[in-house]
Amino acid sequence: MSFAASGDDRERTAQLQRRLGELEAREDAKYVKGALQQARRALETASGPLEDPSAATRAQRVADAAMVLAGRQLARRQSQATLLQTQRRLKAVRDRANAQRRVLETLMRERAELARSTESP
Repeated sequence: MSFAASGDDRERTAQLQRRLGELEAREDAKYVKGALQQARRALETASGPLEDPSAATRAQRVADAAMVLAGRQLARRQSQATLLQTQRRLKAVRDRANAQRRVLETLMRERAELARSTESP
């Protein structure tokens, strides 16, 4: 015997499908294909006829968890990209500071040599 999803289940499934669509529409969705495919399969299960009335709820929970995972993976990826960009900027600042230090050291040596040469008759 198959059971049709209740009105609440259909509404929740529709909300999850909209959320899945938003995630799939992101430019960086390709990086979380596995989690999005899992969510899609779970939503297909939740929206179809089911032998067990609680199966729709379980499938919705699986879809929700997969989308949470996808969101966290995308956030982690963004954080890593930001960290890498910050590390590159820091390296550039350090390289500039080292170059400036070397120039300053050279100028100070030349100044000391000039001071010594003007003191000598």
